[in-house]
Amino acid sequence: MTVRLAGVAIFMIAALYTWYGRDYTASFGDVLGPSVFPVIVGIPAMILSASLVVFPIGQVQWPDPPHMLRQVAALAILLGYALLLRDLGFPLATFGLILGIGIVLGGAPLRALILAAIFAPALWALFDQILGLPLAFLGRWFD
Repeated sequence: MTVRLAGVAIFMIAALYTWYGRDYTASFGDVLGPSVFPVIVGIPAMILSASLVVFPIGQVQWPDPPHMLRQVAALAILLGYALLLRDLGFPLATFGLILGIGIVLGGAPLRALILAAIFAPALWALFDQILGLPLAFLGRWFD
């Protein structure tokens, strides 16, 4: 039953992804446009997830409570990152993401702190300065 529920959940996510991505436009890029990518990803995902509903194979073993708690914490950190990215700016939000995920995955807090301090500004510099993809250095809270 768990495999079928997962198939339904994945199908719904893929359908929403395809639906919302179909109208995406950009003033630059490929002739086909950026709306093709969600369709290329979403339709096979819907087909494969429907196959899980029709032909469930395998047995699911749920993780023990400590591992499940770590997974929930990682999802909460990722959701918090998505919600706070505009308000905090890319480097600060990414710092929190790297630090939080590093600790949740069992890394030493000091190492996670050092990696977050190095990689958050480095990723901003890579995307914003080198690749030319504009990312806010400071978010709305600092304006």
